[in-house]
Amino acid sequence: MIDRFRTRYASFVVSHFTRPTMLVIQCWLWLAAKSRDKQDNRRCLHAVLRLDPDNQPAPLALLLFDPQRPTS
Repeated sequence: MIDRFRTRYASFVVSHFTRPTMLVIQCWLWLAAKSRDKQDNRRCLHAVLRLDPDNQPAPLALLLFDPQRPTS
């Protein structure tokens, strides 16, 4: 139940706040972690990298989700 709430909250935040704040970046990371679809994972992680190109977890997570594809 808490995970469902956090996922809805994260979806709300990323759809309503576009400035690269830590909250938005954390929500994108949460959505990437909770998604079961590789395309959604990659989309969320690329959103993190657009907002914060120096983010360290996002490129590593991209490698975990799909090691054969380039991260950029």
